[in-house]
Amino acid sequence: MRSATERAYRYDLYIVPVWREPFDQMVEKHLPLPKQGSILEVNSGTGGLALDLAMKMRERGDVVATDPSPERLALARAKAAIKKVSNLTFLEKEPTGLGLDDDAYALVIGDATLGEQNSLGQMLAEMARVCQPGGTVSLKLLTHGSFDEVFSVLWEALCDCHLLDYAAHVERLATDLPTVSDVEQLFARLGLENAHCFVERREFVFDQAKDFFESPLVEDYFFDSWFGFLPSESLRQRVFRRVLALINRERRHSYFDVSIKAALAIGRKR
Repeated sequence: MRSATERAYRYDLYIVPVWREPFDQMVEKHLPLPKQGSILEVNSGTGGLALDLAMKMRERGDVVATDPSPERLALARAKAAIKKVSNLTFLEKEPTGLGLDDDAYALVIGDATLGEQNSLGQMLAEMARVCQPGGTVSLKLLTHGSFDEVFSVLWEALCDCHLLDYAAHVERLATDLPTVSDVEQLFARLGLENAHCFVERREFVFDQAKDFFESPLVEDYFFDSWFGFLPSESLRQRVFRRVLALINRERRHSYFDVSIKAALAIGRKR
């Protein structure tokens, strides 16, 4: 079991460049910044986007960045100190309970890209609550169709292992990811107008399937949700070995590519 500090460093070294930065680039590409006022970033990680936002805003407004991990925040604060950014504050907060003032921020940006779909509605409701009327709420997330290659082979592995009683869990892994329409309807229910999504297909290529499943991204953030429904470690390892065998047979021990549908949802608070 890795310590929280080690996971924070792994996040900064491995997750940020291959996973987080592509989503942050969508923010820079599609989301205009307010001319003035405060910005809130929810689930700010180790602070890369928050730092960029603060430097762009400078005299125009402050940036507040929240994250539930004190270890990730320690790294973020160190980066801010090195760059001497004065209009940026980091706070330890859960995304579903921010404890911040109502109607306080001209722009609220959230990151829900690491498996937060079960609490997506509660997180977005908090983001909408703290956004100013007329302000913008934006959420980075995975949408339906992401990791389909994984879910397909996991279902086949359960079948081969005579464990189809657990197949419903795999089906939920896929269907729990919202469609673009689901996201836009959620925005509308929370009083966020003109909701729209920008979606980009992203592909990750690994030399072998084993490299993908042992990557920090999967090992630290997705593996447990993909295999954790199985009731014992021996059963999880049995199914995992079968997953690898199926992929290697199909790909003939060649590369393994996995795709996601990265989304940036944007709406305006009434």
